[in-house]
Amino acid sequence: MGNLNFDASEVAPMSDSFEPLPAGWYQMRVIGAEMYTGQSADAGEMLKLQLEIDAEEHLKYSGRQVFSYLCINHQKATVRNIARRQLSSIAHALGVDSIDDTDELLGQPLLTKLKVRPAANGYDASNDVSGYAAVGSNQPAPKAPAKEEPIDGPAKRAWK
Repeated sequence: MGNLNFDASEVAPMSDSFEPLPAGWYQMRVIGAEMYTGQSADAGEMLKLQLEIDAEEHLKYSGRQVFSYLCINHQKATVRNIARRQLSSIAHALGVDSIDDTDELLGQPLLTKLKVRPAANGYDASNDVSGYAAVGSNQPAPKAPAKEEPIDGPAKRAWK
């Protein structure tokens, strides 16, 4: 056992239920980016992105995070091509032509389009990233909670 020395009177409790964010465009920043090998044999190498809502633009959702998994070296060409097009969208949104290191993705603002994946197979509803654009492009701000948009197709994830 370890000595914790935590005083709950010094920290406000979490009040957010972490329900999925409403579908729409959000200004976010990449705060984490790492390459790793997927768990299944055909997953190949993935780029895992951790994105955080930009507090200045979306105060209500400040600090909320979503994750995006780009299977850029997947065995299946369709999955690989989708991931590479997504990475190209990120590069264009950040105003760069090439990315040599994952650290180059960190900290810069970009617009991120979120969809809501309904609860299924024992998993709660969650957000999926479905697009990227440059800040200042004419993407609409998210509206009140929208109708959930299911995620279909070959790039559908079965994990969280």
